[in-house]
Amino acid sequence: MSLAAPGTAAGAPPVECQRTDPRTGICVIWVPAPPGDGDGGRGGEDGSAAGPADTGGEGAAEDPNPCTYEIADPQPWALDPVWAGQTPESGTIWLMVCPPPAGFSRDWVARIFLPNGADPTPATQVDPRMLAEQAIASMVMHAPQIGMAPPPGSASGLVGLPVWMWTERGEHTTGPTRQSASAGGVTVTAVGEVSRIVWDMGDGNTVICGAGTPYPAGSDGESPDCGYTYATASANHVPGGGPWPITATSTWTITWSGGGQSGTEVLELSSDAELSVGELHVLNQDGT
Repeated sequence: MSLAAPGTAAGAPPVECQRTDPRTGICVIWVPAPPGDGDGGRGGEDGSAAGPADTGGEGAAEDPNPCTYEIADPQPWALDPVWAGQTPESGTIWLMVCPPPAGFSRDWVARIFLPNGADPTPATQVDPRMLAEQAIASMVMHAPQIGMAPPPGSASGLVGLPVWMWTERGEHTTGPTRQSASAGGVTVTAVGEVSRIVWDMGDGNTVICGAGTPYPAGSDGESPDCGYTYATASANHVPGGGPWPITATSTWTITWSGGGQSGTEVLELSSDAELSVGELHVLNQDGT
């Protein structure tokens, strides 16, 4: 792409593009307006145009585009080098006006060719990861709603008898739950679901389950998928004979996708309960 400053003679040699804005495809070699007061017409030591492209450093392309665009009026004549082999039928010459870089007092102006239908203003860059954070922040995810048999808080647990554990199922307790966030034409959807529940039984042992199976009244067997049997009475271990402290921790696995990207986040939420576990003493008497 060739650039020239407004007012440059028609036969002036074009300035060759050496750097292109990765967001817009527009050449960002800057050409000064005609020299005036101050340093507005100063170029580089090798005679090339100087400006933001020379001083921005790494990451400069990530800054918001400060330039404004307008159609050049009148349009350059068909043999002007700024057309760079294009024709007035295939596109339009625009003026790109940008603030002066440090040390310069005048705006920098370039003439650029854009094909018919092209928009010179770069679209707002939307980071899908930011939208994912918004979607996840709006999700409702609860810690486990603990269910146990014997019921938590009771004193009916016994050493050697099975304990059933489960959590209430639902969108906000086990999932899946979904939320979306949109901006700038990009939509990201996040889906959260409990991948496992870890039960800390208070006696140094843990049990890893899914949501478990609620206890059916009258059952005398073990839970098919989430149970535990205490080998020690809580009174023999907990000072003062208190109950076993139990903690159930849900691991929410949250996957998101959109805007050409995807990712996974993990969130852990916990609930507490207590269960007193006693010992069954059988009295044997001679002659009975």
